[in-house]
Amino acid sequence: MPTHPALQVDKLHVTLSSQTLLQDVSFTVQPGTLLWLTGANGAGKSTLLRALVGLLPHKGNVLVSGVSPTTLTGRKCCVFVPDEPALYDDLTLREHAQFTARAYQDEQAESRTIDFLQRFRLTHHLDEFPTLHSKGMRQKLSLSLALGLSAPLLLLDEPFNGLDAEAQQVLRLALINRAEHGGAVVLSAHQAEIGEALTQHASRARVAVLREGTFVERGLPL
Repeated sequence: MPTHPALQVDKLHVTLSSQTLLQDVSFTVQPGTLLWLTGANGAGKSTLLRALVGLLPHKGNVLVSGVSPTTLTGRKCCVFVPDEPALYDDLTLREHAQFTARAYQDEQAESRTIDFLQRFRLTHHLDEFPTLHSKGMRQKLSLSLALGLSAPLLLLDEPFNGLDAEAQQVLRLALINRAEHGGAVVLSAHQAEIGEALTQHASRARVAVLREGTFVERGLPL
């Protein structure tokens, strides 16, 4: 059984160009929890997710499974999917699956990623390069790579953007299943109907609202 929270944030503060973007954000996410981040545009959702994985300078403490997310061990414990797919233009979809499995030293990740690519109906594109594909198809690849990994924490920034209705359903079920089997999921989604569908069907669901850089939680207590 895990001995540490999947994610522990204490007094996170982000300031860029003398502007405070996040102020004293503190919360904990236990294994098996799905946390939906919502809020108006510019409230700080993307800023928070990027700060959690060390992509933005910040003050305060962030621990993933008890270690810093910027260490080698911490990086293996969490997977971040940004709002814009970050892919290698010179690798095919199949090669992305192989590379990610090796990078994370996760032997089963390649086959799990291929399985998700099939669920997203990309089977016939496995040997193509992502530069040939639409944004929605690239998003499906990015999500398949993340879902194929067995990391304890999954962080996703607006993952439903650009997905067709069938793909949204695949992703919803995958995220709920991930949480039900002990993984922790933190995602931002501005679509109320999607967030509500997730939190209604995940047994340990929480909702947090970001307002002008502050964190206000509804639902289960911290």
